[in-house]
Amino acid sequence: MHLVLQVLATAQALQKEAQRVFKPHGLTAAQFNVLHLLTKQPAGMRASDLARALIVDPSNVTGLLKRMKQSGLLRELDNALDRRQHVVALSAKGRAAWGGAFRDYDRNMAALDAVLSAPNRKAAEKVLEQLTGAVASLR
Repeated sequence: MHLVLQVLATAQALQKEAQRVFKPHGLTAAQFNVLHLLTKQPAGMRASDLARALIVDPSNVTGLLKRMKQSGLLRELDNALDRRQHVVALSAKGRAAWGGAFRDYDRNMAALDAVLSAPNRKAAEKVLEQLTGAVASLR
C-alpha cells in the first residue's frame, strides 16, 4: 500500500476508535478535543484560538461551541477587552464529561504507545513531519 494511503487508513482507524471511546461519555472526538484544550485554560479561550489549536477552520468551531454551550458543557465568559470576541470555558458538566472520557482516552493512548519502541516512534514521527512539510510545499 502506498505510504499516503496507509497514513489515511491509520487516520480513519483512529477516528473510528475515538468515536467508540467517546460515545459512552456522550461526546464526539471534536467535543473531547475542545474540552481537553480548555482543561488547561481556566480563563477560557477565544473561538479563534481554539480553531488554531484544533487545526480547523474557525467557521467549523462556531457551531461546535454553540452546541456545546447549549448542552451545558461550556460556559461563555465576558471578554472585557473586546466584546465581539467570545471566550468559552469549561462548565462543571464539561469538566465531569472530560474527566470520564480522559481516563479511557489515556488508557488507549498508553496502549498505542506500547506498540512501538521508542526508536520506531521517533522514526515514525520524523517521517510524518517530513510528509506534512512536503504537502505544504506542494502549494
